[in-house]
Amino acid sequence: MTTQAVTTYDEAVDVRDGSWTVPDGWLQGRGSWGGLVVAGIVRAAAAADGGGLPLREVSVHMVGPLPSGHASVATTLVRQGSATSVWQVCVAGAQTWAVGTVVFGGSRAADFSPTVDLVMPPAPDWATCDVVAIGPPMAPEFLQHIALRPLCGLPYSDGADPVMAWLAPTQPPVAYDAGLLVGLIDALWPASLVQTTAPRPMATLSFSATLLVDPATVDPKVPLLHRGCLLGYADGYATESRELWTADGRLAVHNTQVITVIK
Repeated sequence: MTTQAVTTYDEAVDVRDGSWTVPDGWLQGRGSWGGLVVAGIVRAAAAADGGGLPLREVSVHMVGPLPSGHASVATTLVRQGSATSVWQVCVAGAQTWAVGTVVFGGSRAADFSPTVDLVMPPAPDWATCDVVAIGPPMAPEFLQHIALRPLCGLPYSDGADPVMAWLAPTQPPVAYDAGLLVGLIDALWPASLVQTTAPRPMATLSFSATLLVDPATVDPKVPLLHRGCLLGYADGYATESRELWTADGRLAVHNTQVITVIK
């Protein structure tokens, strides 16, 4: 009997020449995992940009659930400056599923090193924490591809803790690129779900993230620390902040999301 090969995170975002075969096995609700969408958009923009400048920021509106199968990926140069380039990326098929804006920029102000307020939250060493298998039917199927070491903020626990866990792809890439690293910040459940006692359908409406490290300096064999917090809520729309920290204490990615509570 032939066993079908498992698509790794790296393989799943193989966007080439405006075409993307979105694999099975990565669902989050009715569509593919949002982190996969973000990673694919960054990959497409980086290929169009030619890799000359590092990623600084990506903003994505997820306007529909991306199904598995073929998707077209259109990239348009919005502006080319001396130190920045801005691209718009549209992922579509029979309808538009996601639209993103990706900003690449060179280094600036090398003589300025301000002190920042945000610091890595205290957490036990990842090597002392057990991986917990999370997946269908209790959790989205894409989580089978993520090795989670939960710390606090479990869904449906009727609490108010932040969502914290060490995480990594179950099959780490040889090296992180910008898309893989930024997409990974979307791996954990919304902080809103911690305050419920039963599942509630939710979906990311908008995603904005800044990349604050060189992905090549992040060891893919070492998990990253995720923290997610609920910042505000009104009329079925939650605003959340998420952080992704390297084990050596660097803030790798900062992310804000607007999440809709569908019902």
